[in-house]
Amino acid sequence: MTISTVNFTEASTLEARICIVGAGAAGITLASELDGEGFSVLLLEAGGLKADDDLADYYRGTATGPHSNPTEFRRATFGGTTGIWGGRCVPFDPVDLKAREYVSNSGWPILYQELAGYYPEAMRYCDAGEFDFSLGGSLRSPMPTIAGFDGKGAAGTEVVMADRIERYSLPTDFGRRYRRKIEGSQNVRTLLGARCLRLFKGSGGEGIEAAEVVDRAGRKCRVRADVFVLATGGIEVPRLLMLSDPEGAGLGNAGDCLGRYYMCHFENTAGRVVPHGAKVAFDFERTTDGVYCRRQLRFTPDTLEQHRLLNMAFRLHFPSYSDATHGSAVMSTIYLAKSTLIPEYRAILEASAEAPASPTGAHVRNVLMGVPQLACFAADYVFRIQLAQRKLPYTLVPNADGTYPLEFNSEQTPERSNRVTLSGDVDRHGLRRVHIDWRLRESDADSAYRGYLLLRETLGRSGACRLEFDEARLRDRIRRSAPLGGHHMGTARMGTSERTGVVDSNCAVFGVPNLYIASSALFPTSGHANPTLTIVAMALRLAAHLRAQYPGR
Repeated sequence: MTISTVNFTEASTLEARICIVGAGAAGITLASELDGEGFSVLLLEAGGLKADDDLADYYRGTATGPHSNPTEFRRATFGGTTGIWGGRCVPFDPVDLKAREYVSNSGWPILYQELAGYYPEAMRYCDAGEFDFSLGGSLRSPMPTIAGFDGKGAAGTEVVMADRIERYSLPTDFGRRYRRKIEGSQNVRTLLGARCLRLFKGSGGEGIEAAEVVDRAGRKCRVRADVFVLATGGIEVPRLLMLSDPEGAGLGNAGDCLGRYYMCHFENTAGRVVPHGAKVAFDFERTTDGVYCRRQLRFTPDTLEQHRLLNMAFRLHFPSYSDATHGSAVMSTIYLAKSTLIPEYRAILEASAEAPASPTGAHVRNVLMGVPQLACFAADYVFRIQLAQRKLPYTLVPNADGTYPLEFNSEQTPERSNRVTLSGDVDRHGLRRVHIDWRLRESDADSAYRGYLLLRETLGRSGACRLEFDEARLRDRIRRSAPLGGHHMGTARMGTSERTGVVDSNCAVFGVPNLYIASSALFPTSGHANPTLTIVAMALRLAAHLRAQYPGR
């Protein structure tokens, strides 16, 4: 069919068998999987083919604490936020779906095998290669991340830590990558500039009968469908469900879970690894199937449970851009040019600094003394980032003193008090804006702190290196970790009943059987993994369910 910018006439009505709201990674995957079925699919996208700064107003709101501005890491455009993502692809682990006694509100109502079966195809959609994240299965020379470090514990037999990899997408902009497929579909029609304002229940009160949609000129239209799927993000999903309930509680909110259990990963850089002459695998590598990857240091599932730790990953990091003692002309140039970065990446750059920024003169001196290094970087940037189809994810520059700052990324306990609610302010279409309450639980910070202590002990036992940090300062730095801005999860969680969640194991909203969610909003827990790969895997799983429930041929 077509991808067209909508221009409604007054009192117009559209009809489809399935209506998908949101054309990001989930919505485009779902529409692609329903391509060729014998029924009509309508894909609605509030933005156009290109990002429009004016549409950031759709996402304006307020947030408490260190949470980023609600407009950041959200894009109203065909392809959604995949137009700016870094491409990191990591699957959830089996432990992430388990109900863990020491992690309150944990546990998914599906088995890990039900999710893992869709990961290989999700990897294909993300252009991230094979579903293999082991060193032995992915790299030609799978030496340990730190030569001589075997990850063994005090007994010398059990493995406490394991080397794993994270794979990187092209990064794939789903809007560009799958535009031709959607345009060429015989049964999928896409409307751009079509913002969904609210959903309406039918006269029977059980299912959704229609959606109200508005175009860029403010004209409204009703969309009628047998099935509706919300494929927007972890903030927009609860917002739309709240706005669609005349009684104010929100659709699917019989158990008061809607908007609650909001999670983001928390990440920071603290301490440094000092090798004792050991060879270190620090830079990006290529897998045997040609995908860029980086190393992770990870605790084994048994270790996580034994020490009652949240799932977390550690990476050897580059020094802070703001600290000119790194001696790098490239990093100093990036720091001096930080005002040219998009707000999301500028915030990450500023948050990574452990110490006050060096004087500007020190950075200028690095640049002047490192002109040859800059020239090599410029060539690298042009050929490996700008012109390459599979781009080098980002620049890794080792510290001048041979040490490696340590970056950690951790899951967050799903907490009822962390939530998305509606404020009294309204946007241009009269929709109430969101307010985000997010705080880091003390026990979560303590988990990361104890993870550092265990990692220091395990690294030190090997003799290959040591981990240095100030324990008093470490606690405080972890407490001040900011949430990763684009990882919005948990606000319409999957549960065994309406008392424990908003959607059931098939992603259908409790009490509204023809309304489904395809979003990280339904994740009951977050793991440490970036959500995009699992969002795509869950969209594939939902597509299989819809094909079985609503056969078209």
